[in-house]
Amino acid sequence: MRRLTLAATATVTVIAALVAPPALAEGTVTAADADQPAALTKAPDAAQALAPVRFLLTFDDGPDSGPDGSTPVILRQLANNPIAPGIKAVFFVQTAHRRRGGSPEGQAQMRDTCAAGHLLAVHSGLPEGHVPHTRLTPEKLAYSLRSGEADIVAQCGHVAPVVRPPDWAHNDATEAVYHQLGLDMLMADANARDGKIYGWHISLRRRSHMVSELERVGRAMATHRLEPVDGVVPVIVAFHDTNDFTASHMTDYLQILVDAARENGLPLADPPFYTDTGAAEQAAVARAKAGLYARESWP
Repeated sequence: MRRLTLAATATVTVIAALVAPPALAEGTVTAADADQPAALTKAPDAAQALAPVRFLLTFDDGPDSGPDGSTPVILRQLANNPIAPGIKAVFFVQTAHRRRGGSPEGQAQMRDTCAAGHLLAVHSGLPEGHVPHTRLTPEKLAYSLRSGEADIVAQCGHVAPVVRPPDWAHNDATEAVYHQLGLDMLMADANARDGKIYGWHISLRRRSHMVSELERVGRAMATHRLEPVDGVVPVIVAFHDTNDFTASHMTDYLQILVDAARENGLPLADPPFYTDTGAAEQAAVARAKAGLYARESWP
């Protein structure tokens, strides 16, 4: 374990002495979000010891195309919102599934997404779609990733050199295949837990849940688990662009993230979200190579 500096030790001492505030009023979240601990509020001098945070939004499982598709609804809000217009995100796509990127409509949506300045990366390159990488042989996993990258390049001319495994399932064998192909695995510091797209998939406690997620981020920053990239700490936040509730409430989520950071005393960068495609890709690659996150496990 890395030895803490005196400044970091002081920060941890401040955080340990904090008192949890009253729960924030909010609607509802998935059952998985129940019993989340209340977030802690940092003292001002603790916040001053931390680098500013900038949120890097990521979306899994899409594209969800069509006039009423969730992906274009999300894209419109990322482009036009009162918090940080022109937000750029990373979309981990299923390039060959017939209801995602494997149809002409899905391919058109992939083109529209990267034309708007967003990054596309591989989630799955198989017609079967959302199959955990741990269930594939190394040969089939390598085929899926190469095929998925080729599909993205065909539509966008560029593919981000990161990968996110479906269901977050990975092991030494899958990581070895990633590295052989020059890919790094990008997980997340905060998870909206919106991946349940069958049945009950709305988020009723999304505000209090995100406050709790960013409290964990603050602790990771205080112990130097999360390090700055170009002067800011990229905080990776995971959503699913196949979730219509997420899509219809994306602007709300942007405000919730900003509010949750302030609730936890985390200083915000200006802008608080990545709005430059190159900077977003650099942050994604740096965080993926470091392989350390505020979370140590994923749903």
